[in-house]
Amino acid sequence: MDFLVYVSRCIVVLIFSWFSVRLIGRKSISQLTSYDFTALMVLANVAAEPLVYKVTTKAFIGTVTIAVMAVIIGRLSLNKWFYNFDVKPEIIIVNGKIDRQAMRRNRMNLPFLLSLLRLQGYAKVSDVEFAIIEPDGNLSVIPTSQNRPVTPSDLNIDTQYEGLTLPLIIDGEIQYNNLKFAKLDTKWLQQEIVKQGAQKAEDIFLAELDSTGNLNVDLFNEPLNKKPGMF
Repeated sequence: MDFLVYVSRCIVVLIFSWFSVRLIGRKSISQLTSYDFTALMVLANVAAEPLVYKVTTKAFIGTVTIAVMAVIIGRLSLNKWFYNFDVKPEIIIVNGKIDRQAMRRNRMNLPFLLSLLRLQGYAKVSDVEFAIIEPDGNLSVIPTSQNRPVTPSDLNIDTQYEGLTLPLIIDGEIQYNNLKFAKLDTKWLQQEIVKQGAQKAEDIFLAELDSTGNLNVDLFNEPLNKKPGMF
């Protein structure tokens, strides 16, 4: 009986914590700001209290309070006065030269900076025009003009416009909003499905509409043409 109660408590805590994180917002998951990180750390400790002390009411109230405060701070961060209060981006490399004072302010040593540059694909500091430490701690690198990848504009090559690719079928389910956005209907989609060798949407794992109007289809039962020795 105690085992089932504990399992039930774990499930409730997980669901409630998930709800609270969703309340804070997607940005908190992908790119943590200082207040997002603080809120998630405290939230994790408070939400886990029922698993140890068996007191659920206070933990749930505390979790909601933390989530609501994080949302309020996130809204306040949209105001201009907040820009100078929160962490701002800081340039740490200028014209291939390292700003040592900026490194000290961000408590970053040279081996760590060189490691971040290598992860970005730059082995030499002299190849970097600007390097910026973003508020979430990531390093953005702008290479010198001689060390950036060649683009079609550098070679004076005209390229065709590539718009947004829309998934019209995902895992056998029609994405009606995308179909409406593309100004198409289910009748057209069914005709294209038949052309691809399928009978219905449930036979298709993924169908994507590119900017040229072509529908690329991946069937559930379509074999993979792997060559011998491929992993």
